[in-house]
Amino acid sequence: MAGEYGAGPMAMVMSGMPEVISRLLEEHVPDRLGRCTACGASGSGTRWPCTLAQIAAQARAVAAEQSRPKL
Repeated sequence: MAGEYGAGPMAMVMSGMPEVISRLLEEHVPDRLGRCTACGASGSGTRWPCTLAQIAAQARAVAAEQSRPKL
């Protein structure tokens, strides 16, 4: 099943957790310098999209694809 939608295994698992996806996408946004505001809180200066934002976006795409009616 992993990779079926071009997503990694974590995104596949997370696709069934809409609350987690929403929260990650709300919190992991870029600041004015293009760094993740949530990851940058630790002083790392992680470029956005950070890994968690990428996984959450993949998970959202997987969830949307899985919810589409099969023809």
